[in-house]
Amino acid sequence: MSEINRREVIKTLGLTAAGLAVAQSGQEAQAQATPVVWSDYVVFLNANAKAYVVDTRTDQVVASLDTARGATLGSMTPDAQKVYVSGAAEGETRVVVLDLQNLRVAKVLQTGNRPKHGLVSPNGQRVGVDHWGLSEGKLRLVFIRTADDTIEQVLEIPVQNQPKGVTSMHNAWSWDSRYFYSVDRVDDRLIVVDTTDWSVRTFRSPSVPHYPCISPDGKELWLIHEGNNQVKPGIVVYDLTKPDLPVIAQMDMPLIGEEAVEAHHGNFTQDGRYFMALNRGPGNNLRGREVAFYSARSKRLLHRVSCASTGVGHAYNTPDGRRAIATNYGNNVITVIDIAGLRTLKDLVIGKGRMGHVVFTRDGRFGYVSNADGNLYKLDMRSLQVVKTIETGQTSGGGQVVNVWTNLFEELPRA
Repeated sequence: MSEINRREVIKTLGLTAAGLAVAQSGQEAQAQATPVVWSDYVVFLNANAKAYVVDTRTDQVVASLDTARGATLGSMTPDAQKVYVSGAAEGETRVVVLDLQNLRVAKVLQTGNRPKHGLVSPNGQRVGVDHWGLSEGKLRLVFIRTADDTIEQVLEIPVQNQPKGVTSMHNAWSWDSRYFYSVDRVDDRLIVVDTTDWSVRTFRSPSVPHYPCISPDGKELWLIHEGNNQVKPGIVVYDLTKPDLPVIAQMDMPLIGEEAVEAHHGNFTQDGRYFMALNRGPGNNLRGREVAFYSARSKRLLHRVSCASTGVGHAYNTPDGRRAIATNYGNNVITVIDIAGLRTLKDLVIGKGRMGHVVFTRDGRFGYVSNADGNLYKLDMRSLQVVKTIETGQTSGGGQVVNVWTNLFEELPRA
């Protein structure tokens, strides 16, 4: 790939204590300094290489843009001008840049073997891209400049073992945009990249890592790991204020009475009080129903909620932080959760395929929910009823819906 300036990381490079100390002051902010704009458009991503742009003022599809095969995940810039979409299908190498001002594809970049989930930094200056496949036997991380959509840096990280499946999963940024966190599912490690000098460090995960999540104050990283025959699925918490990122807590998911066990995603409630961890179930055994609530302060399990949806994977916070919606991989049911009461409010049957993802209008009045039947469903958050079906004409449409910058799938920007 001629446009890539390759850089192999032959060995991991240490971060200095002084460097970490400099970063800590920036990480302690609860939100990024760059103002976040909520778009009037919802970008609905489809695995069949399409992105449908829906104008929420009319609930009409105003553009159908070509992306890449398996491009179900994307990330919006804080100014809501662009969306970066990653093509994760077998044989894919493309990250597609969508221009929301002109409703067009602005650029297509070749980044490596199966780009998984490009994530825009809080300051909006970079996109960090991990990959589902190894490139020449190494894990590849690619960083894109948003100013001109050129590739700034390529890191290729050696692994010791053979892949057990996909080799990476999801990413997160430190709030000051200095550190990029990713996961190595070959050797079961957390990866930390310092973008000031492109040095890399790795830290052991108890089992296959899936989802890194930065605490609202920026001082901790909560890593969801999936579990295996020897290790229960759960959460490991790293202290980001110390140079060696010591583990300060490790919690197993309870999973009592669950038919299938595999931890999937986890995220903080908008007020930062609770951390929600979800049990999806392994592989195609998508029968997990549990959302486990932990105290962010004490790191103790507080409560468990069982959903009517199966294969629960994501808990999306509403803008006011009062509710979350759990979506899943197993059926066509979503579960609305009352955060204050730690209880389910309602289970809704929607569409004909498995559920996908949710976004909300900025005022929280409506939600837009994707479904694998290819349609987008508009949900009235007062009545908790579907009030409109927005058809796209394609199945495999359970992909992400995007209308605002987020550092993670399910948490929204904090004012």
